[in-house]
Amino acid sequence: MALGSGSRWREWATVLLPEIGLWPGMPVGVAEFTVQACAKYGKARTLYFPEDTVASAELFCLLERPDIVRRAARGLERKARNLFVVGEVDIAGGRLRGVLDGVVREFEISAMPPKMRRITVHEGEFGLEAMSLFVCRGGLMPGADAWKSYRHQAWNRMIALADEATPLLPRRRWRWHDLRHTYALQLLTYLENLMDGEEPDPQARRRRHRSYLSGHIRHNPLLIVSRRLGHASPETTYQYLQYTDDLIDEFEAAFASWVGDDEATYAEIASHALSGAKGGR
Repeated sequence: MALGSGSRWREWATVLLPEIGLWPGMPVGVAEFTVQACAKYGKARTLYFPEDTVASAELFCLLERPDIVRRAARGLERKARNLFVVGEVDIAGGRLRGVLDGVVREFEISAMPPKMRRITVHEGEFGLEAMSLFVCRGGLMPGADAWKSYRHQAWNRMIALADEATPLLPRRRWRWHDLRHTYALQLLTYLENLMDGEEPDPQARRRRHRSYLSGHIRHNPLLIVSRRLGHASPETTYQYLQYTDDLIDEFEAAFASWVGDDEATYAEIASHALSGAKGGR
């Protein structure tokens, strides 16, 4: 979710199933929706999740999520009076209607803060079920401490599985925000390559970037990435330019040697990692 959208941790970690299109009656494909309460500074912006990202989330919902939901259903029933139990989902209007504290309430999804999303449930196959994409053992959306634990566990697995064929690991434990940076570099480099063609000289490419910025604002790669990341100023995104010339070849080589396919998507990379893990880890 992070690599496929470039969204911030609080944005992708709090996604509800109707937002990403994983809801009865909705076609699975590209997901595009507005976030506000979960966005930085509460500033409304549009999130875009490509089809491969949504497909990966759907796979999670088919294989792993049901078991977590089933085990937690009875516990959620006991907590029902403290939960927002949704009875009606207005997909077109982006609104949820249900019962909270014994009163019928209606909320605009984009205006729902993380705490509200965490207690939002509906009647599912096994009983009460969280409407968030990600659920923890308790059946509700994971909190900050849980996500920190997941990140540390992932780092430990990386260290344990590393061998002589593993690309150089970072010197410190990665952060969720680092995945946002990876997305930005990949997208920026892709757009720059479209603009630069076969230009081999980094200085010539940089001069072209500046010229392009003044003459073609709508199609400038830097501004496209800036809008996609939700940066308030292009100056924030400009920091990424220093990495695209120096490091992207190493990034591409690492992905290619790992997956064996230059055209592989992040979903395919994840599938490759899962199928290649030893001992079922």
